[in-house]
Amino acid sequence: MFNKAVFLLLLFLLSGCGQVFTKPLPTPPPTLAPTSSSPENVQISPTISTPTFPPSPRPATPEPTAFPTPEPTPIVHIIQQGDTLIGLARRYGVTVQSIQEANGVTDPRSLLVGQEIIIPTDPGARLASGTPTPRPTPPSIQIGPILFHRSADGLWAFGQITLLGESPLEGINVAIDLLDEHGERIASSQASLLQELLLPQENAGFVLRFYPPPPNFDRYQLSIRSALPAHTEFFHRDLSIENVLVQQRGASVTSISGEVKNIGTTPAMQVAVIVTLLDASNQVVGLRRVRVTPSDILPGDTAYFTAELIPVRTPIADYRLLAEGHRDLNPNDESDR
Repeated sequence: MFNKAVFLLLLFLLSGCGQVFTKPLPTPPPTLAPTSSSPENVQISPTISTPTFPPSPRPATPEPTAFPTPEPTPIVHIIQQGDTLIGLARRYGVTVQSIQEANGVTDPRSLLVGQEIIIPTDPGARLASGTPTPRPTPPSIQIGPILFHRSADGLWAFGQITLLGESPLEGINVAIDLLDEHGERIASSQASLLQELLLPQENAGFVLRFYPPPPNFDRYQLSIRSALPAHTEFFHRDLSIENVLVQQRGASVTSISGEVKNIGTTPAMQVAVIVTLLDASNQVVGLRRVRVTPSDILPGDTAYFTAELIPVRTPIADYRLLAEGHRDLNPNDESDR
């Protein structure tokens, strides 16, 4: 008979290969959630409380103007470690000069991590080659149910979206409006997905925060505020997640660690792992994005990651791991370094 101890050990020592790693957890771990309000490190309070907004919040019919119109609007980009003006210009399909003029940047070295800059999308800013522009019609995106969680640092909303269309997207921004019993908006929040690229039939979790939170609300309205055709050649998904270890730390923290191997033929730059925790109903209950160490992985090399989370609801039935990075499209161009 198969030894029970060995069976449990195998459940905790998991390894997976491919872009997305999904595996049920062996036992309900403690509670776990993201850690800070930045896109890189989203955290909520470990204190679990039941929302008390009467009556129960329910979805509202979205307004028809929730998606971008053909008229281009500026994009707000938050500077991440390793970002350069040339790299951003290539990613968004605009000129370096247009980014500098829109933000008054004279010295590219003055960019700071966490700084918000405007990416202009008017025709004069675009490069001559194919460029991403806001979609004039709603993309085929399905938004899943929302789990609201009230804590000392605000009202949090966890959910996920699924891309039903056939074209990959990037720059996806999700918004939630909270409505009173008369259908009037009393609060609004929006956030970008923690993963940058969304492929057809792929699921992606998101988390938003309302602060200060409204004392109560009657309904909520979901919408996609922005979604751009993806420059898939810029993203690196030839990454294998291996030797995953799930551990319980104390009474409320679950740690998920593992290795990310570059199985492609080109370097993977600024690699991160997005960890999504799910309950038995496939509802997102915890979400976090962590950088691997080292963040740049050469072909055949391996990096490591560790994520600690406290979910807002237990038990946890499943989790997903996704590793993604960027490609250096001009590796011999020293001006981009």
